[in-house]
Amino acid sequence: MPEPVNGRRGGAGAPSAMPLQTRLQPVGTVDAQNRTVDVTWTAGAQVQRYDWMRDRTYMEELSTDPGAVRMDRLQSGNAPVLNDHDRWGGLDSVLGVVSSASLDSASSTGQAQLRFSSRDAVQPYFQDVQDGILRNISFGYRTYRYDMIAPGQEGNDQWIYRATDWEPYEISLVSIPADPNATVRNAGGSPDQRFFPCEFVERSAGASSVGARASQHNQGAVMPGENEPQTPANPSGPDTSEAARNAAAAAQSEAARNEGAAAERQRMMDLRTAVRASVLDNQDELLNGFIERGVTVDAARAEILRLQAERSNANPQRGASNIVTVTDETDVRRAAMTDAVMHRVNPRQELNDAARQYRGMTLREMCREGLEAVGVDTRGMELRQLAGMALGLTRAGYNTTSDLPIVFGNVINRTLRDAYSAAPRSFTSWARQGTLTDFRPATRVMVDGALKLEKVNESGEYKYGKLVDGGEVIQLGSYGKIINFTRQMIINDDLSALQRVPTYFGRSAANLESDVVYGALTGNAAMSDGKSLFHAQHGNLGAGGAISIDTLSAGRTAMRTQKSPGDGTPLNGAPKFLLVPAALETTAGQMTSNQYVPNQANQQNPFYSTLTPVVEPRLDAISTTSWYLAADPAAIDTIEYCYLEGEQGLYTEQDLDFDVDGLKVKARLDFAAKAIDWRGLFKNPGQ
Repeated sequence: MPEPVNGRRGGAGAPSAMPLQTRLQPVGTVDAQNRTVDVTWTAGAQVQRYDWMRDRTYMEELSTDPGAVRMDRLQSGNAPVLNDHDRWGGLDSVLGVVSSASLDSASSTGQAQLRFSSRDAVQPYFQDVQDGILRNISFGYRTYRYDMIAPGQEGNDQWIYRATDWEPYEISLVSIPADPNATVRNAGGSPDQRFFPCEFVERSAGASSVGARASQHNQGAVMPGENEPQTPANPSGPDTSEAARNAAAAAQSEAARNEGAAAERQRMMDLRTAVRASVLDNQDELLNGFIERGVTVDAARAEILRLQAERSNANPQRGASNIVTVTDETDVRRAAMTDAVMHRVNPRQELNDAARQYRGMTLREMCREGLEAVGVDTRGMELRQLAGMALGLTRAGYNTTSDLPIVFGNVINRTLRDAYSAAPRSFTSWARQGTLTDFRPATRVMVDGALKLEKVNESGEYKYGKLVDGGEVIQLGSYGKIINFTRQMIINDDLSALQRVPTYFGRSAANLESDVVYGALTGNAAMSDGKSLFHAQHGNLGAGGAISIDTLSAGRTAMRTQKSPGDGTPLNGAPKFLLVPAALETTAGQMTSNQYVPNQANQQNPFYSTLTPVVEPRLDAISTTSWYLAADPAAIDTIEYCYLEGEQGLYTEQDLDFDVDGLKVKARLDFAAKAIDWRGLFKNPGQ
């Protein structure tokens, strides 16, 4: 009998918890083909053991009387064949299963057939069995009730512990005979032995005393009189009747059984929770193995962690590095078809690997390919039906999942925006860009002020400055056109709707912006003070004259001497851009280029590194002699151009049009421009 976990020993009485124990038997007949071994797993013999609780030796006897042996587990076909009783070695310690088992009470012998696993790790053990090297088996068992027979009761010269309720649990292949003085042969060496409730009935020569104790595996054996309620004294003397003793023994035995059953149910629940929480694949097999081998919850959790670590090491790409970004197949197909059509429109457009499969396809072929890709059978379909279905115009079409309207719309959109972006817009360098959130009139406040710092005398107060507000009103306008892409264009393989028309529209949008901005410059509209943009009282209108050092110097002086509206402080705003019509481009280039070499020393060009020429042919339509100076828009406001918030530049929308049997693409531009401050601009009418 093993020493309890907490190490207590000695004293009279019996321990109330027992671990799994083992018995040694020889190996019988071997069937190499079926990988089975016939064994005699018990002969009912007595084995000498040592009772550490009572400091004495005893002979353990396993009764084979009817009702004494619980054979259900061994006969279930699920009882394991272990490697040297290793219950903590994981699945590798399982060598096979007990195929069948029987018990003959008359001869006190039990027979069993063991079936070994065919996996590679088990083959060396089975081979040693065939070769007669491994000759012994041992079976593990649980004991639920012992009759302790004192010396002399049955002609015995020492104590006999007869197991009258016990259960064979597993059969093991062992290397050496069991030590008669040992308790449980445990090759795994785990210190966490699991104990099970066991009832001990002591039979002595005088009177019989019966006791039963039950404990969890982490509590150890309980000594009589320890940690238990004491029975109150009987005033009339102790009740020594046989009936009273039997009743007490029966009650204690029932309590021990109930407590043991509850502990086992809790163990199974905890095991199931631990296994289900893991990421292992063979959860059912693992759970059944833990239950059958009597593995504790703590040992099972350690085993699960070990198996998970082995799985992680075998697959190092698990975790964050295993994340894959998935791209929708429909989006990939549409993008590839768009690129292929764009390549036909503009051969300089490079093709990626996905788009090469559509290279050179006509629009009709593209329609057929798109319909087939979404499961539409196009065999025998005439061209008009094919084009209409591809555009989603017929009931048989696939409408919301259509590729072709989206592909053609994407091509038109990209062509429009490419042409829009490529069109020259000279105003972006000298005008300031802004944003409007809606179409209501918005006031651009011109804030300046008498904010000149003044000296504060001792114990004096700081003086308040004031802000001078002046505002210019700017309001968005909407401009746009609609392009129709019809099924006739598909049938005719007409790329003009995908190439030339969008290109014209894109350039038209860019030209519109230039028209609006330069219209604000040349229109000379009235400002918020009632005077025109360029006015003598604004100090930004020259007396006339061709571009020269003298006239440029006069314009620069006028801009530098502009004053703030508050206290009249000079703004010292220098011109940065020279705006000229195409007729004055050469002169402007000469006056701003470092290649200009004057004939006289007093006519050295001082503007070649300070002015940037901007040539705009729209100015020729107003005057071929007038020219303008503009300050840096980051320093002083000049003309502001605005887009609707979130729709900067050209914006496109597309929709199916059943009235024209085609796809409509609408190009829209929400745009406005307005002169904000005259002090950043100067005009010379020329000569």
